[in-house]
Order: sequence, then structure tokens, then C-alpha cells
Amino acid sequence: MRHSKKDVPAEEINSEETFASGAEQQGGVPEEEAAQACGMGFCPESEGADTACECGCADEETAVPAEDPEFVRLAEDLAKAQAELLKTKEAYLRSVAEFDNYRRRSNEEKPKLANYAKGDLAKDLFPILDNFKLGLEAAEKQHPEAKSITEGFAMIATQLKNALAQHRIVEINPVGQMFDPNEHESLTSQPSEDVPEDHVTFVHRVGYKIGDRLLRPASVVISSGKKD
Repeated sequence: MRHSKKDVPAEEINSEETFASGAEQQGGVPEEEAAQACGMGFCPESEGADTACECGCADEETAVPAEDPEFVRLAEDLAKAQAELLKTKEAYLRSVAEFDNYRRRSNEEKPKLANYAKGDLAKDLFPILDNFKLGLEAAEKQHPEAKSITEGFAMIATQLKNALAQHRIVEINPVGQMFDPNEHESLTSQPSEDVPEDHVTFVHRVGYKIGDRLLRPASVVISSGKKD
């Protein structure tokens, strides 16, 4: 027996429509929402919401584009430029290190070069100083009446000695000292009652040095000890 909609109670009709609406919400997805979800790489029609879309709509967007020749060329040029920059930087650092070493060596050699220049000039003055001292000694012995004059020349000799000392040029006068072959030049040896053996008894000509550099050795006579 068939019943028309009019014969069905209103409560049953409402419950059927509510059930149909709920079934539609649970079992189906609106087309707009499905399209939006599919565009994000997931398809509501798949087994799970977190599975990839199987309809193929996202293949075009997720596909890896082919390498652009212009991009490849620019990448190669960049790699070459970086390599050249690294070489230039290394060369620069080497140049800076070499210059620092050169400057350090120059600073160390400057005093030595200055001493050599001063020493060469002083060597030309030594014979003049020797003759000046010999003349002064002769005047003091032969002309004792001219003591005021000889004393004045003695002061000049002292001033010359001090001027050399200001440039680190010092006199070597080793009377009574142990003979040193590095600074002394032995002319002869003779016995002495007062001076120990191998000590300097007499300085024939004074020597000079500048710093650690010997300019002229002192010419000396050394003692051979007491007579037997």
C-alpha cells in the first residue's frame, strides 16, 4: 500500500530530509572545495586527506622545469669569478706578507748601514788623529814652557774623542789588559817584571770600533812574563 507525502507525518519527513542532508555532508564534498584542495596537491577524493592527489591536476605545477641555458652560463661565470677572486686575494695576502718582511729587514739593516757609513768616514780620520796625538806628545816633551798651548790642543783631542763616541765610535786602548786577538794586534812580545804574561804592556797605536764592528785593531806589545 502506497502512501503519499501528504499521508506521511511531518516529523518523519523532516527526519528524512535531515538524514539526507547529513549524508551529503559526510559522503560528498562541494566542487569548489574539492577544486581548491586539489590545487594544493591533495585530493578529497583520495583515501586520506594527507595523501597526494591522484587525479593529476597538480602534475603541471609540481613538475621540475628544464635548466635554462642562460642560467647555466651565468652560474659558470659566477664560479669562474669566485675562483679568480680567491686567487687575487691569496696573491694580495702574499704581497702584504712579503712587504712586511721587507720593511722589518729594512728597519733592522738601517742601523747597520749607518754604522758602516760612519765607520768608513772614521777610518779616513784615524791617521789624522794619530798624527795629531803624536805631535801633541812631542810638543809636551820638547816644549814644556808652552804648557798652556799644549793643554789647549789636548782639550781639542778630547773633544774629537767625545765627538766620535757620540756616534758610537769608541777608542780601544788596552794597556794592562789581557791580550784579545779579536781586538788587538800584537807587534812583539817582551819580558816584563810588572805586567803579567799575555797582557798588554804598551800600546803603539790605539784601535777603534763602532758597536760590535771592529774598525781598526789596537797595535800592542804583550808581556812574555818575568825574565828567567
